Amino acid sequence: MAKILITGGTGSIGKYLIKNLLDYGHEPMVLTRGSLDKKLPYKTFKWNLENEFIDEKAFEGIEHIINLTGAGIADKRWTQKRKSEIINSRVNSSKLLYAYLIKLNIKPLSFIGASAIGIYGGITSEQIFTESDQAGTDFLGTTCKLWEESYEPFKKMGIKTSVVRIGVVLEKNSGAYSKISAPIKYGFGTVLGNGKQYMPWIHVHDLLAIFSELISSKLTSGIYNAVASEHVTNEKFTKSLANSLHRKIILPKTPAFLLKMVLGEMSAIILMGSRVSNQKLLDNNFKFKFNDLETAFLDMANNAK
Repeated sequence: MAKILITGGTGSIGKYLIKNLLDYGHEPMVLTRGSLDKKLPYKTFKWNLENEFIDEKAFEGIEHIINLTGAGIADKRWTQKRKSEIINSRVNSSKLLYAYLIKLNIKPLSFIGASAIGIYGGITSEQIFTESDQAGTDFLGTTCKLWEESYEPFKKMGIKTSVVRIGVVLEKNSGAYSKISAPIKYGFGTVLGNGKQYMPWIHVHDLLAIFSELISSKLTSGIYNAVASEHVTNEKFTKSLANSLHRKIILPKTPAFLLKMVLGEMSAIILMGSRVSNQKLLDNNFKFKFNDLETAFLDMANNAK
């Protein structure tokens, strides 16, 4: 059993991660900005990025840190203020954690930081991106680059540091799956733009397994693209999801210009996307449970019943 400090534990991925760690006998130590709940099966501790505060008790005996903190990339329109919030929430959380490790003279065994496949930029191309490719120069690429650079001090401390570049996560309660499946269930599903943009995805089960294997050192530390092997376009993703829900896509494609009018620059999230390779995970003997979309959606549909 290991004590694992977690930030971003109240998010959709964080909630799954905490449950998974508890199931494996670990002891999550979760930082929260909200009120502390002693009824939870894990310990919570206060922290505040603006005030640069973390309850020092959260660091007692920790062996690993998993940092999932970050303002939602698609929650609000990308004004300049919102862009700053998106970047600062990610970078400043790392800086604060590092400052407390130095202050308390603590050196955990590993640090695992979230990132996203958006590091390759909001583009659609025939290139298959690997972990060694350069970051994009648009807002998505710049944000992820700064995010990952904020993890470098942990590596320089001699801590085993890993970066998990997460794709579209398939999990039934929230996130992309619920946002896309809801309109399809009621007959309003539609392909976005020309539908040719790729959507690198991963089932939440496999994402949790990546975190678990990094903690156990079954996976060596490093940067990993957390995506399944199957490359699918938005059109295939949407139609496959509709098929799994026994629905049909009857509405015409939503024009790109309309999405750009409504969402502005943020439309790049849904209108752009390239293929991303998971070969590094496979080369390190990681075994995916859900490597094709049909199997993943079948699991989603069965678990939603």
